[in-house]
Amino acid sequence: MPVRNAEATLLACLQALEANRTQHVEVIAVDDGSTDGTAGILHAWAAHSTLPIQRIRNDRPTGPAAARNLGLERASHRWLLFLDSDVVLPSNAIESIRESLRLYSHRPEVAGVLGTYHPKIPHTDFLSNYKNLLTCLLYERTETLSPFLHTPIFCVQREILIAAGRFDSSLSRGEDFQLGVRLGSRGFRFVIDRRVRGVHLKKYDLKTLLREDWQTVQALQSVPLDPAERRFAFRAHRWSRIASLLLPGACLMTAAAALRFPGALNLLPLLATLFAALNARLFLYLRRRRGLGFAAAGLAFLFIQMLWAEAALVAGFLRRLAGSAAPSETGRQA
Repeated sequence: MPVRNAEATLLACLQALEANRTQHVEVIAVDDGSTDGTAGILHAWAAHSTLPIQRIRNDRPTGPAAARNLGLERASHRWLLFLDSDVVLPSNAIESIRESLRLYSHRPEVAGVLGTYHPKIPHTDFLSNYKNLLTCLLYERTETLSPFLHTPIFCVQREILIAAGRFDSSLSRGEDFQLGVRLGSRGFRFVIDRRVRGVHLKKYDLKTLLREDWQTVQALQSVPLDPAERRFAFRAHRWSRIASLLLPGACLMTAAAALRFPGALNLLPLLATLFAALNARLFLYLRRRRGLGFAAAGLAFLFIQMLWAEAALVAGFLRRLAGSAAPSETGRQA
């Protein structure tokens, strides 16, 4: 468990973990340079818990990838369960994961098990619920044998993780995407156990959500992949998601063109309708979970998110272009 400044959620996470059937389980918590009360919570919990726990303290933050790798080095069991410190597991989580591993033990390509998010969270605000339900739908739409992984609830065989090179600690974001592509392109798959639904306690505000989206998009652009991994990642993307990413920018350019060519405005309803049609499943899912008004607001916010992601893609491309042009300019001056 990589932990950093998690005093608001950590105790609930640990208590839920202890409520599981935890025979043959050890807990390794890597405190990655926390500056709040995280260390005290870990110390108090370790003093009273029936679970064996190793507490590792980094004086300075090293990032979640390095923290997970440090925990990997200290682990003694064959199967590793990586858990985020803001996720509350159900009481049957560990036993369910073990059952899934036994069920798929005849499939050598199965490298581990993924849990999902629970659709209900303790927050009532729109952004936290929208973000959580968006992730829940992604799990729902992904086939049971997933070609990708998601680290909040992630069980993997130790030997497979080590052979794949562990998490890339040079990446501040996108290390789970890179590892998933690396394993997926080699034929490995992860079982999504939909009984293991962790409650995600993270609360979002607009600034945090947009900042994370921007950083994630730019980080994914720079994740190092070899040609086979890049082809695998491209094939695994849903075409509807790619189209949804492009349509908001097309709407913005159409609106700008209409300043000079008013007839271009006639295209806007068509583009907006196409965007809504591509994301009809999200709309219906949000309506089923939270009602019509929430679903309409969710679809509108997805449009904003996609436009924001396009801007992040363009900014990242221009930054890389400027970086590649700088040495050649220096060479010409020399």
